[in-house]
Amino acid sequence: MADNTVILGKIMGVQGVRGWLKVFSHTRPLDNIFQFKNWQLKSGSGECISRTIVDFKHQGKKLLVKMLGVDDRTTAQALVGLEVFVSRDQLPALTNEYYWRDLIGLLVKDTHGTELGDIIDIMETGSNDVLLLKDSNGKSLAIPWLPEIVIEVDIERSLLIADWEPLV
Repeated sequence: MADNTVILGKIMGVQGVRGWLKVFSHTRPLDNIFQFKNWQLKSGSGECISRTIVDFKHQGKKLLVKMLGVDDRTTAQALVGLEVFVSRDQLPALTNEYYWRDLIGLLVKDTHGTELGDIIDIMETGSNDVLLLKDSNGKSLAIPWLPEIVIEVDIERSLLIADWEPLV
């Protein structure tokens, strides 16, 4: 997808025979994915299709969605495995918060200016998120996203400053 899109989730399966789909959501809270009514669905081959959400519901811990024109199990099955994207300009502006997508690729330095590595992923642990870094030698490093550790984030300079000293 183009750089102006953000992944929100993935179609995981079908539910019943009337075209309902099971959705995995990357949003927090999970049902925030339904704030967006027009989804772009992308296949592994890069094909992109647009779908409009007409209904959604919770079923236990599952999120279910009904899309316009998807009225039977066969049509729904064709969408399983597709990732859900929206245009970046549809996302609300944040103040003193960051979308994970914006942090991936930032260079991380400690408070002394030593480069620790680039953020390659972010992991949700339940208690706090963890930044996963790779340094120039290919070594991995994990830094917890905590206010006392993450000192500064400068998206424009592609830089994050952390009060962190890796174990040697």
